[in-house]
Amino acid sequence: MHSLYTFTLLLHSWNRWIILVAGILSIILAISGMIKKNNYNKLNRTTSLIFLSSLHFQLLIGLLLYFVLSPVTLQALSDFGAAMKNSTLRYWAVEHSFVNVIAIIVVQAGSLITKSRQTDQKKFKATLIWNGIALLLIIIIIPMGFMGVERPWFRF
Repeated sequence: MHSLYTFTLLLHSWNRWIILVAGILSIILAISGMIKKNNYNKLNRTTSLIFLSSLHFQLLIGLLLYFVLSPVTLQALSDFGAAMKNSTLRYWAVEHSFVNVIAIIVVQAGSLITKSRQTDQKKFKATLIWNGIALLLIIIIIPMGFMGVERPWFRF
């Protein structure tokens, strides 16, 4: 079980980079498209799709960690009241999970809204707003010290 946990955590950690790169790129492309008055093209759609898909994959990995593999969340779930009094356990049991699920909902909603927009400029604007909000939430909640919990940026 330990090696499965280690592998899954590694996958979760490295997928974060796909999320960050795709999210940042989708925002840069949206800003560029708005400024240059470009067409909302296949690259824009693909980048946003990679952002959304990698978030869905991250959710699946996260659920596996949360409910099956992570000794931290399993400890928190065994005594949720005590976990709420411990900032590290609370972060993993509630804050990290909740904010990231909200970010995924925001990106999914933004994807649907972007598809419904009739003009390229409105599609760029929707992509910028929705992906931007989600990426901000994700960056805030990544365990890099902002919320008092820190993990290595690279796992090997």
